Amino acid sequence: MKFKKFSNGENFTLGLELEVRILDKFDLTPCNEYEYIFQNINPKYKDNITPEFLSSMIEINSPIFYENKNLISFLKEITNDLKRIAKEKDFCIQTSGSFAQKSSNIKINSNNRYEKLYEEHQVLLDDFTICGTHIHVGFEDSDKALKAYNYALYYLPLFVALSASSAFYDSINTGIHSYRTKIFERLPKASIPEYFETYEKMQDLYNLLNKSNVINSTKDIWWDIRIQPHFKTIEFRICDAINDFERLEVIIDLLKVICKLSQIEKVIKMPMQVLKQNMWSATRYSMSGNMVTNNGLETIRNVLSTIIIKAEDNCLLTKESIQKAKELIEKKSIAQEMQELYKKTKNLKDIDNLGVFK
Repeated sequence: MKFKKFSNGENFTLGLELEVRILDKFDLTPCNEYEYIFQNINPKYKDNITPEFLSSMIEINSPIFYENKNLISFLKEITNDLKRIAKEKDFCIQTSGSFAQKSSNIKINSNNRYEKLYEEHQVLLDDFTICGTHIHVGFEDSDKALKAYNYALYYLPLFVALSASSAFYDSINTGIHSYRTKIFERLPKASIPEYFETYEKMQDLYNLLNKSNVINSTKDIWWDIRIQPHFKTIEFRICDAINDFERLEVIIDLLKVICKLSQIEKVIKMPMQVLKQNMWSATRYSMSGNMVTNNGLETIRNVLSTIIIKAEDNCLLTKESIQKAKELIEKKSIAQEMQELYKKTKNLKDIDNLGVFK
């Protein structure tokens, strides 16, 4: 395993991994059809999909982009091709942070890595019907990436709130807007990581875990944010999966703003209990949550507004992108929309239907 310092990267390039489900078109139950998808997808996209833990899921992996709009265009194109294939066999492509209905027809992919994961984690991986969005932002070198990593730790709850889409899980109305976050943090190498003073100290931790056979590669660390020296990126792993590409575009814009601000502002380190409390508030209440700041308690919307003001002041976003961001932070989260819909219909199928790519 190599976790070396890197250089010769490119600042603020973009890449994305989006996890989606394959569901029956009529009752929206899982279909174990990854192999059919792979065999029938347009050949130009074969390198952009990989199997996930469950055979009823697909991971979409984007190429590297310099512009957000080009990344979103790619996602629209590949999901359109996935919808084409799905239509042939009466299933559909869907995503959200968690599967709302009672889990059924669950099958783990025949993959040595996944089988070993299940052997180790046992019941923690039962019904692991959750989907996330992982966003990569490129950096020129490992020291700049580390500064962005440390700077971003405090702001991660903002992106939980903006993407929250997992209020329902396994037929339960959890009351928690991003229940996917709570499921994932049960795993021993997941959740909020610590600050690191130097890249070498992070390197020492990875090497110790590798030497102790706790991890075999950098992929075995599942923190909410991690540095990927192989890709020369920071990977933000905190977002629920969503099919609303307009919302996703704003989320990516704001993540990029955080990364750019990290290079011109001082890193303010907060106690771990503050980081945990802020993450809990975003997980529980999404856009109605609060954050503990050095100035006291502020709403998540106010903290987001401050980020947008900084983006304006430093010319980090276009006027159009700033306007889209301002509009989004006034909206309800997808999880809040799910809860309102369930109050009206009491039908979990309606909740899963919100995530279907139309």
